[in-house]
Order: sequence, then C-alpha cells, then structure tokens
Amino acid sequence: MDERYLQLRITAVKKETIDTFTYRFERTDGGPMEYKAGQFLTFIIFIHDTEYRRSYSLSSTPGVDERPAVTIKWRENGEVSRYIIKHWQIGDIVTSMAPSGRFTLDVTPHPPRDIFLLGAGSGITPLYGILRQVLRDEPGSKVTMIYSAKNEHHTPFHKELRALAAEHASRFTLLFFFSEPTEESEFTYRRIGNGLLEMLTPKHLAYDRKQAQFFICGPLEYMRMCIFTLTFMGFTEEQLHKENFTVNTQFLIQKAGTPIDSNPKQVVLTHAENTLELAVPGNQTILQTALNKGITLPFSCRGGVCGACTSRCTEGKVWMAANEVLTDKEVAEGLILTCVAYPVSETVKIEW
Repeated sequence: MDERYLQLRITAVKKETIDTFTYRFERTDGGPMEYKAGQFLTFIIFIHDTEYRRSYSLSSTPGVDERPAVTIKWRENGEVSRYIIKHWQIGDIVTSMAPSGRFTLDVTPHPPRDIFLLGAGSGITPLYGILRQVLRDEPGSKVTMIYSAKNEHHTPFHKELRALAAEHASRFTLLFFFSEPTEESEFTYRRIGNGLLEMLTPKHLAYDRKQAQFFICGPLEYMRMCIFTLTFMGFTEEQLHKENFTVNTQFLIQKAGTPIDSNPKQVVLTHAENTLELAVPGNQTILQTALNKGITLPFSCRGGVCGACTSRCTEGKVWMAANEVLTDKEVAEGLILTCVAYPVSETVKIEW
C-alpha cells in the first residue's frame, strides 16, 4: 500500500458521552505511528460502494498515550459518523491517510508563556491532546481551557480534565461554560460571547501577551467570534490557531469562479524521491486532474478547509479559489492547497 495510507486495527473503544466515542488503534504492520498532538486522521470508508473521506482529530498525545486515538461524535446528519459508531468494533481493520494537520504546538524551546485552549462541542478533541502536551513539555507555561457544552454529561474527558486541573492547579485553569447545567454541574458561566472573552483573557494572562498562543476549535460561528474578539484585542494572526472540518466553502468557491484559461500547464509533483509530471488545464484544480488520471494525492474536504492536501509550491504560480487554513505568512512561503489550487504559470513545481 502507498506509504501515505495506513492500515489500522482498532484496539479499544470507549464511550465518552452519550453520543461520543474514542477509538484507539495500532498499525497492522507493527510499526509506530508518528503524529503530533492536535493533528487528525482522514479515514477512507466505503458505504454502499461509495467512497467517503472524513477527517477526525486525534485526542491522544504522543508519549503520553500508548496508542493513538480519535474521538468521534454521532451526528444526526452525519452519514459517516453514524456508520462508524454503529459498525466499528475492536479488532476491525480500517484505512487511514497518514496523520496530517497543522493545528499543533510549536515545540521549539520557549520561555514560559500563556496557552489558551478555546473549544465548544466536539472541538474539545484536539485541544485535549494539546493540553497534555503543554502540561508535560512546558512546566513553566500556564494553560487556560475555556470549554462550552450543554453540561458535564455532554463533555468528553470531563473526569480526566477535572483530575488534570486538580493535579496542575498552579498552572492549569479549567473554565466550563454549560448552557444547560444540572444540579451537580460545576461551571463558571452559561455562555461565552465577545464581552466575556474580552474580560477573561487578560485576567488569565500571566506572561508577555505577545508570546500567548490561542488554539480554537468548535462550530464556525463560535470560532469567528473568538477570532474577531482576539484580533480586536490586538493578538496577531500568528498567535491564533483554528481547526475545523465542517466549514462549507462551496459558496466562496463558486463566487471566486473558475479561471478562463484552459491551456494545459506543466505541473511537476515530487514526493520523497518520486517525481511525476501532469498536464493540468488552467481551469482545473491540480487535485482534480491528478484524480482523473488515477493518481492518489492526499485530500479530504476538497474545499480548502482541513489542510490534508497542503503542499509547497517551489516554482511557478498557482491561484487558490478558497483558503480557510493557511495563514498569509504560510501562503507567502509557498504553501498551497491542491484541492482548490489552479496552475497559473506555464510550469509549476510542487512538493509534499
């Protein structure tokens, strides 16, 4: 099998809440699976002979958890999540792309700093992995987690989070926002908004605000609110990290339109030591052309959202119809999303 794809055996299934389950894996070839906290796996699943690709965040932390794990929430309109929760069992073998994603912590040495983890609903999944990495690897840093859910019964890792907050009380602050708290709920506020986030952030800053890092994961409107508020407060794009797999960018892509130029461009793709050339029409994405020719490039959402198809343009120019994952700095450094990238120059060279 292509090295970019993995065969994984399910070793454990744990019910986290009434509608959320954690699945642990091992490689069938016995090898290690290298990944970073906050990354995701894209599973290739066939339902009624139709291929689906769905990305799910890893909730595990390398070096802390013996085996990697993803945590998946049942969604009424989610055909794939419903299929997984109904059918995946211990011992089953599933296919996944290699771990990817850049919603990760910079591991280069840092002076003590503030890490804010802002999540809602299933957005807790990658944040849980990042949290435990910070607590292990940055003993001088302080972490504030602000998490929104209905109540503790809809909070994955609720007991584990409370235990971590008690164990690391001097540097880990846990704030629950429960919209429908029970009589036993331990919560701070019911809902978070612009004003409350603007008030809480400086209250929990212990170090230079220019060094603070924010990791945000949740529904689209929640993330927009967080990004807008923190930007208004003066935090930079490099300090704000978001992760989401459900943004519908089709309207943006349609609004951006398709290039008029249909002339073929020479696109050279390089992976490891393998190189191939494609003639890609100027009005077709690089990914679509590759798929039409039976070439399996990595992808998942096909909407410029998840980043699974991220690669680097080392020569030439491309145009992207949408981009919900790369920063301006990363684009300037040559990173592109092949699922929404059209070749513009006569020759384009891409590496991944």
